Amino acid sequence: MNPFRQRKSYLAAEESGLECSSSPSHSHVAMTQDDDDTIKEMKQDPNNNTLKLSKTASDVETASVTSFASKGSALKNIVHLVLPKVEPLPWTTFFCLLVWCAIPAVVYMLLFTQMGFGEYFYYTLSHSRFGDYAYLFAGGLFLSGFFFYILDIGEWNTAAGYIFRYIIVTAMFSVFVLIVILVSNEVTFGIITLFALLNPLWLLMVKSIFYRGTETRSFVSWLSGPLLLISLLTAATFLTWICWDYSNEWNSVTEVEAAVRTGCAANFEDYPNCVSEDGSGNTCFYVDSSVEPEELVFPENCNRMCLNVYDGCSNGFILWAGPVLMCLSTLFLSFFCTFLRTDGTTNEKDIFNFGKLWGFVLFIMWASASLSGTAAGVTSSLLTLTMANLIGGAVILSAIFSKEEIDHNKQAVFSKFQEKYGSNNLDVMRGLFIATCSPILLAYFLLSAINQLIRRIGINPCAQPTRELKDPDKNTGIVTVRAKQQLTAMRSWDRAKVLTYAIYWGIAYMILQVLVANLTVVFLSWMIEYTAGFGLVAVTAIMCAVGVMMFLLPPVPGVPVYLTLGIVLAAQGNETLGWAGSILYSTGVGLVLKLFSSALQQKMIGENLSHYVKVRQFVSINSTLMKGMHLVLGKGGLSIPKVAILIGGPDWPTSVL
Repeated sequence: MNPFRQRKSYLAAEESGLECSSSPSHSHVAMTQDDDDTIKEMKQDPNNNTLKLSKTASDVETASVTSFASKGSALKNIVHLVLPKVEPLPWTTFFCLLVWCAIPAVVYMLLFTQMGFGEYFYYTLSHSRFGDYAYLFAGGLFLSGFFFYILDIGEWNTAAGYIFRYIIVTAMFSVFVLIVILVSNEVTFGIITLFALLNPLWLLMVKSIFYRGTETRSFVSWLSGPLLLISLLTAATFLTWICWDYSNEWNSVTEVEAAVRTGCAANFEDYPNCVSEDGSGNTCFYVDSSVEPEELVFPENCNRMCLNVYDGCSNGFILWAGPVLMCLSTLFLSFFCTFLRTDGTTNEKDIFNFGKLWGFVLFIMWASASLSGTAAGVTSSLLTLTMANLIGGAVILSAIFSKEEIDHNKQAVFSKFQEKYGSNNLDVMRGLFIATCSPILLAYFLLSAINQLIRRIGINPCAQPTRELKDPDKNTGIVTVRAKQQLTAMRSWDRAKVLTYAIYWGIAYMILQVLVANLTVVFLSWMIEYTAGFGLVAVTAIMCAVGVMMFLLPPVPGVPVYLTLGIVLAAQGNETLGWAGSILYSTGVGLVLKLFSSALQQKMIGENLSHYVKVRQFVSINSTLMKGMHLVLGKGGLSIPKVAILIGGPDWPTSVL
């Protein structure tokens, strides 16, 4: 028995009131000697086994209590990870806040989801010409924003200026909402983005009207419980609605019906053979409503590939999954309100745990959408929903903290990040920023120069000064004071290193996303055509050789290899093995091929490179991440952390490292 476990059992037994005849300081040898004495006494007096086994039973009971306590602690940690720590409230206050939080959720579900009248809304937009006015409104909104930016509308702090600014900002935001609604038939994630933006504004408006005497931060922390309950009720309502009727499930039939009801046009340009021969302009397949449940009918010369004509119609899936997206947005806001608790119990670990949970939930949503064939629209919706939730959180922070507090907190976070990860990693992120946001930076500094020119002319008496009073440079400068400070901060960077990393980011994108991905698909497509006339054994040998070489190349992803195996081997083995047998055969070959390639990566590449100090330094062998992976992978069995690393990690680095 492990002495450490023995000591834990002894302490747990003492706390439970159990008698322990041996001290926890006894060694493993002493305990073994006690057990031997007990066995000898049992042999000499077999009729008095109960008393002789009292200590052994006590140890077993103590171990059971300790194991149960550890499991309970693990379950508690999982609950804290999944659910936010809500603020305790009186029932009346909780119920009132629950009603206020439920109003936006109910409105969204009734007007913009398939559970309500969302399909009629999208159908009306698709058959009207209102969408043509969206671009006109967008142009007017852009010009208005440009005009008020160069006139420093944020500095109109007089009584009349404040009222005028409030009216202008409200009008511009209303126009923005109208634009999103008008283009929502084309931009499917528009409505859920509006919900994520308007929900925090609605709650802040409720606070300003009905809870004026309450501190904003306290009010926001109260919202965690009601928002969590709204999220859970939305999920339960959605699941009940799905189980209530078979037609509410998402499948091929409902996908076609949703595309037709929302007015989404079929893509006959890429699939010209899928047009109906009767000249109606409809698809060659149709939904048979005379059977229960409804099913799709494909006449002669019309196969199931024609369902791809509706691949671009993600409106139906967004409408169907609208309650799920709304549930995620509400859950995000609930966690965010939890982090603003006034008791100061929130720590950095809670925020990182929520980030992991949010990433996991988004991955599950993306995987589900991929299986349903609508991953393109859902991926953009999830990313935009995350950005909208972050913007909504920023709105709440701006209502709670002053500008000075926000600047102080940003500087503290930046200093902590630099202290924890070092300036080198910071330069890597700066390089990514330069590589991705350079056009936005140029546009920003151009607008700043125009704003500074208007200030120097002096036509706006409410404008900010053209130079900072404490600035030793007496010249006004080309850009504004804030832009000048930002440029000064960027000049303090190690520009050679930052630009080098920016070039590396660009090269990595071109290699991985453009060259490797496209060339891999082209090469494997050629391989499919080249092996069309070969036998199953020859094709298997060729694909195994090509697959091993592809797996051993670091930039090549594994998904195209698996797809090619499934296409080629299944087609070649259909005549001899049948479809079911050929699919199983392709799966087995792919599994063996992957395991063999992983073994080669580990022994031929990883083991040989492990002797080089430069390589070990490059992969940060002594970092916390590497040590944690080594600890997890070194344990026996198939634990959840080990499976997560082996499956969730990138193919080549995971195998080699």
